[in-house]
Amino acid sequence: MDAQQPGQPWSFLGKAYDPFLQAAVTGGVMVVFLLAGWVIRAVGPEGFSDRLPWIIALAFLLLFAVFNSIFCLAAGKSNRYWNRSVIAFLGLGLLGALIAWAMTGRFLTEVGSFRWLYMVVTFCYLVFISIINFMRAIVDYAQKEEWNAPKQTTRKRGY
Repeated sequence: MDAQQPGQPWSFLGKAYDPFLQAAVTGGVMVVFLLAGWVIRAVGPEGFSDRLPWIIALAFLLLFAVFNSIFCLAAGKSNRYWNRSVIAFLGLGLLGALIAWAMTGRFLTEVGSFRWLYMVVTFCYLVFISIINFMRAIVDYAQKEEWNAPKQTTRKRGY
């Protein structure tokens, strides 16, 4: 469902894209960046850390969280969209963590504070998408509510 009004210019932010499609596109671009980072680390200078794959995976998870929350505003069935979004977010986070683990040989708990960063990004995503879902429910309720103007009465003034 498009949230775009007739006569308005087209914007890709005004459409509710499927969360699994968003996760697939984000995951694909993440894999490209992870492979590019791996190639740079393999042939390039020694300045690249083992944390680079974890940084890339976390950055794309955050990118998904931001854009998915924005696209949630245009979703028709918000509960279904919310459920699919959370599943897609968890899948993308797991995919990024598995690829980063395979590339570095170090698990999430062995890479410094990245465990906490993943927890913070996940918590913030859930809070943000819940707030957007709640705001949407309030706006839908307000649009359904019929507003009756107060009756105009004529009073006799005692002059």
